[in-house]
Amino acid sequence: MNDYSMNGWDNEYARLARAASQLRTISPHNNNNNNNSAQQKQDQATSIQTGLNRLDTQLHNLESSMTVSSVEAGRRRGLLDGLRGQLSGLTGGSSGGGGINRPPAGGQSATAAALRHQDELIDDLAIGVGRLKTQTHMIHDESKAHVHLLHEMDTNVDLANQGLEDETRRAMRLREEKSVWRLHLVIVGLSVLLFLLILMGLS
Repeated sequence: MNDYSMNGWDNEYARLARAASQLRTISPHNNNNNNNSAQQKQDQATSIQTGLNRLDTQLHNLESSMTVSSVEAGRRRGLLDGLRGQLSGLTGGSSGGGGINRPPAGGQSATAAALRHQDELIDDLAIGVGRLKTQTHMIHDESKAHVHLLHEMDTNVDLANQGLEDETRRAMRLREEKSVWRLHLVIVGLSVLLFLLILMGLS
């Protein structure tokens, strides 16, 4: 897996976990050739172990690059350890009786404990993913609200600019009308004065 993202890590781990679960179903009772069944089981276990080692290396790289916190890295290493314990229980021992591989009682106990620990870690991871999803929805809703407010602010600014322009034009019209009114008064006054002067000249 070349994808060093957490999503790629999770997908690869899920694939290995499914492979380990399928490994438990392989049994010589379902195969006429016990040796071939045992070899198939061992090959699959080796492949899963290689994948777990690769995930461990990638997790170290993610932690070194500060992509994942040390706490989260520890939780994921616990998942890897649990899956390793499961593999160890499945391939850890054999006894007589047709060549059927059976883990010892101690191995079964360790496997059960590892599976319980793995389930707890998966539950914790699911809770964390759920919280992250909820926070993502909240951030998305807040972003939409902020965008709506920005649009409203733009609209209000445009309306304010339009109102200011209208008031400016109105003030200019009033000023022009006032100037014309004064001019008319001056003309009327001068006309009256001229008329009086004419009357005085005639008398």
